[in-house]
Amino acid sequence: MIFREEIVPLMDLKLGLEYRDVALRPEHLVASALSETEVLELIEALEAFAEPVEVLTKTRPLSPDPNDDMILDLAINRGAEALVTNNTKHFFAAGRRFGIPVLTPAELLDRMRKGEQDAE
Repeated sequence: MIFREEIVPLMDLKLGLEYRDVALRPEHLVASALSETEVLELIEALEAFAEPVEVLTKTRPLSPDPNDDMILDLAINRGAEALVTNNTKHFFAAGRRFGIPVLTPAELLDRMRKGEQDAE
């Protein structure tokens, strides 16, 4: 969906570095069945389709997990239409506070499908 430009991810340098750090861990390379080069190519492709966000405002604390704050920073500073994560419990309160819906990937897909059906 990202590569078809149906959704646009938000990124900054900090998130791109985090993706690299996590995705290149040996256990994640094994689980993905991808080489380090393939993972880096995928992240670079994702970055090419992402909208860069300059984080100017940081409100703390935002999440029960301080490591999640950088994601919220992007969403808040850009005024994201939604924050999509399987970890909704850490994002829900901040999302509500800033008017950003927090959805699971399944909820996003369901909303997109319903939108397509409504358009027909």
